[in-house]
Order: sequence, then C-alpha cells, then structure tokens
Amino acid sequence: MKQKIVMQIPMNSSKHRTKAMKIAAVANGVSSVGIEGTDKVVVIGDEVDLVKLARCLKKEFGHVMLVSVEEKKKEDDKKKKEEKDLEYWSNYCFHRYQPPPVYEAIYTPSQPPCSIL
Repeated sequence: MKQKIVMQIPMNSSKHRTKAMKIAAVANGVSSVGIEGTDKVVVIGDEVDLVKLARCLKKEFGHVMLVSVEEKKKEDDKKKKEEKDLEYWSNYCFHRYQPPPVYEAIYTPSQPPCSIL
C-alpha cells in the first residue's frame, strides 16, 4: 500500500529544502521525495512511519504541519486484482491411498532330520 504524505515545513532557503529532503529520504519505506511549492514536502512510500518522520523533521525545523495523507493506487494494481479474483478449478479427483498389504508369516513345521526313527 503506497502512501502519499504532504507536510508543511517552514523552509526559508534552499539549504533548508535540501536538509528536509535528506531527512525524509533516509526514513524507512520512502520511495520518493519531492518539494511542492516553497514550503511543502511530498513523501511517497510503502508503510512509512509518519510519526518518526515528523519527529525527525521537527527536531531540525521546530515546526511540522501535516497537510494530507492519501493512499496511492495504480490502475495496474486494480487490473491485477481483478485478474486474481477469477479462480479455475480443475476436474482432478483425489483418490485415497490403498492400505499397505498385510504380510503373514506362514509357519510350516519342519520335518525331523532323521526319518528312520
């Protein structure tokens, strides 16, 4: 599940913008980082921990405001999901295994070695 997170941070110079992008890019799960306008940072990623990211940015800039969090869906994912919904069952029948054959030892009494007695 991809998320698109937009945060507003007071950035006065290009140095601050670069710092904000570096901090956001290092966070776990982030796939892309961008700047919208002069004071908004856009983060796109999978399972991004928003609280940790906001704390890191707050340590550096002092004030971070969350503008929006959206789930980003692609059209390809919808098509794949529709294709996965169709299931085809084969006509294969499961047969049980036969029980193992039972072996019996047949005892034949042996004849004594001396037949004259």
